[in-house]
This record gives sequence, C-alpha cells and structure tokens, in this order.
Amino acid sequence: MRVEAANLGVNYGSVWGIREVTFKVKAQRLAVVGHNGSGKTTLLSVLSGLRKPTEGKAEVNGLEPYRRSDKWVAIRYSFEKPQFSVPVKVRDLVETLRVNPNCPKVDDLVEALGISGFLDHRLDGLSSGQAQLCNLLMALSCDAELVILDEPTAHLDSYRAGLVDDILSKRRGLIMATHDPEEGEAVADHFIIMKEGRLVWQGGRRELFADGVYEITLVDGTSGVPPGIEVVHSFGAIVIARAEEETLSELFRRGLIAGFKRAGLRYAYAESR
Repeated sequence: MRVEAANLGVNYGSVWGIREVTFKVKAQRLAVVGHNGSGKTTLLSVLSGLRKPTEGKAEVNGLEPYRRSDKWVAIRYSFEKPQFSVPVKVRDLVETLRVNPNCPKVDDLVEALGISGFLDHRLDGLSSGQAQLCNLLMALSCDAELVILDEPTAHLDSYRAGLVDDILSKRRGLIMATHDPEEGEAVADHFIIMKEGRLVWQGGRRELFADGVYEITLVDGTSGVPPGIEVVHSFGAIVIARAEEETLSELFRRGLIAGFKRAGLRYAYAESR
C-alpha cells in the first residue's frame, strides 16, 4: 500500500480541517493518531475519496481517489458513529452480504465478532457497540484493495476491542484513525500523528520504539519515581522515561515498579505536543 499527500489542505469556510499535510508512506497498515479535532477524520475523508481537498493532493496506490478516472482503487470506508435506521434484522444484513460473491469472510467474521449472539435483533434497535460490530462486518467481510476505518473500536468493550485489533493487525491494505496510542501500536506498521490539523510526527515501528526510552508503570502514582529514572513525560501512574534496561529490571525485581516496556506512540505523541 502506497499513500502520499503533498501540501494537502481542506477548509470548511474560514476554518481549516487540515493544512500543509505532506507525507509518503509505504506500509501494510497505517494508523493516523491524534486527539479529537486533530484532523484525523478530514484526512481519512480525502484518502477515501469522499472529499476533494481545497489545496494540494493525495494519492492512494498511485491514484487520486476523489477524481473520476478510468482507473480506480477499491476502497471500503467505515464511519466512527454508525447509524442503522432500517427496521430489518441483523440476520437479514448477514444474508445480504453472504450472497455477494465478493464477500467470502462473512460467516467467519460473524462468529469472530460475536454477532451471532444478536442475529434476531433489529438494526434500528441495536446498542452503539452492536451497531459498531455490524459496521465492521460490512467493512471487512468483502474484498477491497483498501479498507479505511475511523475509530474502529469506538463503543466497544475492551475484550471486543482486543478481538477487533487482532483481526485488523493481520490485514493488508488498512488505514485507521484512532485516539488510542496502544491501539495504533497493536495494529499498524506505520504511524502518523496529527495535531490541530497538521502532521507533527510520522514513522515506522523502528523509529517509534527508540532505544533507552521506556513506558514505566509505577506501583503507586503518588509515591514518586524510583532513582535511576529520568522522567520525560508523566501520565499519572504511567511515566515515559529514559533509563537503563538493567536498572528497570532490578527495580521491577524489587517491586519498586509494576512493569516497563519500550516507549512507542505515547512517547511520540507526547513529544509532538
């Protein structure tokens, strides 16, 4: 999957949703990470072809997805807040997908996502989490060159979100937006961080997990940081810090920290702020 943007900008009247966004990515799975209002959804709407940019351009596998052409990229897009207003059962949706020869993964996903437990519920009466699972079923069960997902685990409990992330981590040709650094790390092999409509960091897994920088879970967020740790950013009981791995292993053995791992998106995201 090749995704490129050159001086990409989209405005809504006098307000810019994104501005001067430039990148070149060659990856299997791209995560666009940022807080609410950072421009993630606007960027995805351009990459999916739903919106034409105000300035600059974007290409997906060599084509501008928002332009009419005799060539095309098969893209499936999933919105963050799905709404089903049709008074039919989930079973009917599944049957509609099942008869489509381009949707070979329907039955496997129905079981994997737990949709089999509410097949007789009406689409217009689903909980937000159930609606999200049906939304993902439609996006993932049919063949497409590229799938674009906006906050795919929104409204899901942690167990179901973990199942979804596991499914996504095995897919080729995926762009997803998330505000959760850990979800991005679990799924993607390339990352873009957005802030106030601008790209502030990008890189692959090698750039992400820097030597000597760790995410450390303290035993008690109020008891202070043990010696030998240079705190870079603090998130309560979790701190991003520079330290020697041997030092952290000894602190963990002595019960002075609850755990540690190489810092990733949480560090890059904090640094970009």
